Amino acid sequence: MAPCCSLSATFTVVGLVLFVLAVPAKAAAPAAKNHTVGGTAGWFYNSSSEFPATNYSAWVASEKSFSLGDFLIFNTNTNSTVVQTNNATTFEQCYASTDEGNATFVYGGNVGGSNSSAAKMESIAVPLSFAGINFFFSDTEDGQQCLNGMRFVVNVSRGSGSPETLSPPPAGLPPPASPETGSSKQNDNGGAGVVRGGMVWACFGVLSLVLMVV
Repeated sequence: MAPCCSLSATFTVVGLVLFVLAVPAKAAAPAAKNHTVGGTAGWFYNSSSEFPATNYSAWVASEKSFSLGDFLIFNTNTNSTVVQTNNATTFEQCYASTDEGNATFVYGGNVGGSNSSAAKMESIAVPLSFAGINFFFSDTEDGQQCLNGMRFVVNVSRGSGSPETLSPPPAGLPPPASPETGSSKQNDNGGAGVVRGGMVWACFGVLSLVLMVV
């Protein structure tokens, strides 16, 4: 009877190993994304035509989703500003100078008008730190750029288990690398792969010990 019992124990352990391998590991959390505002058109304004470089509301629709921790990348110049706020009145007035709230931020600088030869190219990374409606616009020329269409609205989702707000990163902190920027590559299942690999080796270790005993 001993050999039979030993065989049963072996089959039991093998069954447990197969069960562990069949249980899917918890999926890794999605990585933060970089969204290049306006795509290849960037964040620019032409004072001759009095129109922005593209339709920014249409660009938002093409991006489909925005989440806490993502970054908006504004490829622009110093002739335009980037104003981020959750104040609807400030957005409607296209003017940030009178807004004394703690949820309105102005990035970049405006130098000598919207077509100044003194303008310098710059790339501004703006973190999405507030869930819900976020307003963006340029208040250059007393808000004229904004009034002529250089503005947009995004609805930022919290995601699973995220708080309503995140602490903004220190000034000058670069945005995270993401697949769409081409700056790095990552395996979204890397964490799951490590967990599953550890389970496999642990199970084989248990199986070896049982076989040695029986």
